[in-house]
Amino acid sequence: MVQRNLALGEALYSLAAGIIRRRSRTLSLTAASTLATLERTGPRRLTDLAVAEEIAQPSMTALVTQLEQLGFAERLRDRVDARVVLVAITRDGRQFLRERRRVGAEAVTELIETLDEQDAAALKAALPALLRLAEVVADSSFNAAAPRVDKR
Repeated sequence: MVQRNLALGEALYSLAAGIIRRRSRTLSLTAASTLATLERTGPRRLTDLAVAEEIAQPSMTALVTQLEQLGFAERLRDRVDARVVLVAITRDGRQFLRERRRVGAEAVTELIETLDEQDAAALKAALPALLRLAEVVADSSFNAAAPRVDKR
């Protein structure tokens, strides 16, 4: 099964990499990922964000400061424990992510429109599977860098 899906995996990976290379450079990939994490999970401790994004806490502190300066994130006091500082996405941060996704979707749509009708129809037929795959990626427990365990 793995060998059969290797060519498909390589094609999808190459497509994703090509799209990422064409993205806006307003934010680093880590900063954009951090914003998306905040959007998906709600306010988080800075230390939790560093673990989730797999970067050192001092790097996350600098990244959050950058996001604050751009107006995309804010630091809040925890309602339960005022000693705890949480990082939250702002309305402008949500708008930035929506716009970034829209622009990205338009870029992919333009690529699809360069295909002939048969190839475009094949992609359309694969849409349900692609959406399920996107859900797997969005699942916070998915980690492509994690070692695979052979379950034989």
